[in-house]
Amino acid sequence: MVTDQSGAPLPGVNIVVKGTTNGTITDFDGKYQLDAKASDVLKFSFLGYIPQEIPASNSVINVQLKEDTKSLDEVVVVGYGTQKKSDITGAVASVSADDLKGQPVSSVDQALQGRVAGVQITSNSGAPGGSISVRVRGIGTINDADPLYVVDGLPVSSINFLNPNDIASVEILKDASASAIYGSRGANGVVLITTKKGKLNSKASVNLDVYYGVQKVINNWKTTTGPQWYQIQEELNKTRTSPIDLSLVDKNQNTDWFNAITRVAPMQNYNFGVTGGSKAMTYALSIGHLNQEGTVEGSSFERTTGKLNVGYQVSKRFKIGTNLNIEHSKKYSISEENYHVGVINTAIKIEPVIPVWKDKANHVYDYSKFTDYPNPVAAIQYDNNHSEKLQLVGNIFGELELAKGLKAKTSFGQSSYRTDYYNFTPVYSVNINQQNLVNNVYRKYARGDYWSWENTLNYDGTFGKHSLSALAGYTMEEGNYEWFSASKNNIPNEDPSMWYLDAAADGDLATSSESSVSMMSFLGRINYSYDNKYLATVNFRADASSKFPKENRWGYFPSVALGWKISKESFLENATWLTNLKLRAGWGQIGNQNIGSYPYQETMNGNSQYRYLFGTTPTIDQGYVVTGMVDQSIKWETVESLNFGVDASFFDDRLQTTIDWYNKKTKDMLVSVPIPYYYGYESGPTSNVGSVKNNGLEVSVSYRDRISNKLSYNVGFNIATVKNEVLSLGNGEPIAGGYYYGGNATRTEEGEPIGYFYGYKTDGVFQSQQEINNAPVQEGSSNEDLKPGDLKFVDVNGDGVVNDEDKTYLGSPIPKFTYGFNLGVTYGAFDLSAFVQGSQGNKIFNAMKTHLYNFDETNKSTDMLNSWTPSNTNTDMPRLNGNDKNNTNRTSDRFVEDGSYARLKNITLGYTLPKSLIQKAGIASLRFYVSGQNLVTITNYSGADPEIGQNATDNYLSRGVDIGTYPQAQTYVFGVKLGF
Repeated sequence: MVTDQSGAPLPGVNIVVKGTTNGTITDFDGKYQLDAKASDVLKFSFLGYIPQEIPASNSVINVQLKEDTKSLDEVVVVGYGTQKKSDITGAVASVSADDLKGQPVSSVDQALQGRVAGVQITSNSGAPGGSISVRVRGIGTINDADPLYVVDGLPVSSINFLNPNDIASVEILKDASASAIYGSRGANGVVLITTKKGKLNSKASVNLDVYYGVQKVINNWKTTTGPQWYQIQEELNKTRTSPIDLSLVDKNQNTDWFNAITRVAPMQNYNFGVTGGSKAMTYALSIGHLNQEGTVEGSSFERTTGKLNVGYQVSKRFKIGTNLNIEHSKKYSISEENYHVGVINTAIKIEPVIPVWKDKANHVYDYSKFTDYPNPVAAIQYDNNHSEKLQLVGNIFGELELAKGLKAKTSFGQSSYRTDYYNFTPVYSVNINQQNLVNNVYRKYARGDYWSWENTLNYDGTFGKHSLSALAGYTMEEGNYEWFSASKNNIPNEDPSMWYLDAAADGDLATSSESSVSMMSFLGRINYSYDNKYLATVNFRADASSKFPKENRWGYFPSVALGWKISKESFLENATWLTNLKLRAGWGQIGNQNIGSYPYQETMNGNSQYRYLFGTTPTIDQGYVVTGMVDQSIKWETVESLNFGVDASFFDDRLQTTIDWYNKKTKDMLVSVPIPYYYGYESGPTSNVGSVKNNGLEVSVSYRDRISNKLSYNVGFNIATVKNEVLSLGNGEPIAGGYYYGGNATRTEEGEPIGYFYGYKTDGVFQSQQEINNAPVQEGSSNEDLKPGDLKFVDVNGDGVVNDEDKTYLGSPIPKFTYGFNLGVTYGAFDLSAFVQGSQGNKIFNAMKTHLYNFDETNKSTDMLNSWTPSNTNTDMPRLNGNDKNNTNRTSDRFVEDGSYARLKNITLGYTLPKSLIQKAGIASLRFYVSGQNLVTITNYSGADPEIGQNATDNYLSRGVDIGTYPQAQTYVFGVKLGF
């Protein structure tokens, strides 16, 4: 008997004795009968399922076929429809639910990391519910470069509301020929997500998936102990103009502040789902709950999700359906991003000779004796940042078959969220630098309502050797967003039940904002195939957006792609080893409108600094100021993309490979143009004056095979290169970014990649006075203050003076290539999967080193124990100098490190109980598994975690700047998956 994975019989399965024409097919009940020798091998094959070869060693052979999610005849989701994978002409990558399962992550994009060539996914923060950076084929703009997300046909700005367990498949449209159907929002790539749905004529399937685990910090910073710090400070005091009083501290005290704020944190996840269908209806219902404590005290994330997908065949030609998602989340966070007094940042910097407590019994914290940095443990207690979010995302649709092959569809979607954020700061006093004498309550309420109405007409027809698919559509959408915040002081009772504005006595402060955006579009697509060999796809979309002035409101985005299934040609028909070979080429233009709501309109700002006295009896009148000059001729950013690709598979699809080369250029990039101060504006206009180029190569290879009835395996590898270059910034003026306590770490200018690191080069330390005398001037009019052991800065331009003119390129945070490797093995009831991902050639600006290498009173890197001395000259660490006039800590290459890494992202081991043991209990399947996330990281980076995205300080130009980023967690979980 032959069945599918659920145990249902499979009729029509083809069974042959390998190497002969002797065969049969299964009947309606999945049964078969075939004469064969014990030495024969039976080959089982069925469309949409993985073929199996089994020795005919027994008289009764029962076979369970698994669905082939990798099949070339697989139907994948594309913009506003589906298409056979074998007919796709654009650069489209697919990830199945099987690829994502078993990972203890809170978001879908985390699970996708490293899975797709050309898609770089980086964590901006390892905090529970932290943000993720997704970049498809490089960075094409200095503005928002996030891709467009489309969930079950509805465009959304983020996918944080989704439960990873609800995902059926993910398709990523990478080139313009694939994403041009999304027009003005496709420039940064499109991520299409399809959630799980039921199947017609299938019995109800009930699944419960539960796991529990623990998390810990991957790595700690390499900082000094208390006695080591004391030793360094004693040496620095010898050269300080005003030595610090070390008698204020105990030199034997040793506080590991990073350890004091971190913990082993629990994580638990529960998922319940039901899917099924009758002759006319399909349904899928799921409920999920995630509770994740953070590895840093005071941080946590809790989310409850619900999903309902229903489809109903009203009549032979008319069907309706709905896809609904609801999410409620709670998040407690710490002040993480602050470059100066953030909790993690401070825990790395504060002196280790300071104990956490001065008097623990009476709950009295100790404090820094030499700096104004707060006690980070106290900061966590007194910093109550809490937010709650309720979000509803869904659509309803109806589809009518007007004639054979001609269908009309209408869909209305809605995405709404309500966010409530509050912070309460109690009265406390650690010391004069860390105190709050009047309590304060702050509340912020935000709402967003977006709706979309899509109407499409689709035709599919075949005429002899000609196949044609055509799509025409019209869409309308609108988004309305508003936020309001207020704060008040002096609540008489600090109990949490009193943390409301109306309970406070004074200090009214309120601000608010509101915006609306809308867009209407016309779209069309034609897919043509001749003789199932020669393919052509043409897309066109016209968008009109309220973000642009009337003269430039419309944008037009065409694309064309060609494909040739060369393996179908007669000259390759005898190549039995070749299953498929397809060549692809595509060109297109797509747009980017990820900018503010009113960029071409002047806006005004009014606050207390703009109040004035007028009249003979003076009264205070509110004044307003125009915030910036505007360019009323701005238009879309346009990306022109060229792509060449090859899809090939061999040996009955066991070996598959995809290769793509692309070149894309962003034109009319929106750049803030600087203007002189005497113009009277706070900022210059945003104009279409920039351009950026990205090109690269992407390769994906996978192989799967079954060695025996018990043993099967699969391996996969992907690698992608990218080269980024700014071609123009209008007036050529560079843009500084990557702000940290010591200045700006990044620079964006013509001829270089976006956000590269910029500063001074160093060349070790001076070893003798003679070397100093012969050196370029390091720090002013002469080198008279320099001594052997001081840092040597390079005179790049050779003019004899080291100054701003010698700042230069120090490396880029953009990796030269990224990669992923996956392995899966099944042996009997056991299954093992492993996944490795990494990046190579990217740099990190370790801004924490500017503190840890400083000659002040903060904690120090253990590297400083190897500082230059007359008896220790073989070192790059300068001498300890408490009167540093050489500005040793200026932005330079000594803080730029290799950010390359390889990470064992996930490994999962599972065991599925035999059905014979569980069927009597009415259980269809029972699987136990253990899983580990971020288990091993190989890197030369000295910080806590080499995965550095972008911070909130200046976002898109701060990539790769580590200001004490919340590190990734190492996670271990045990789970149970139960099916009925």
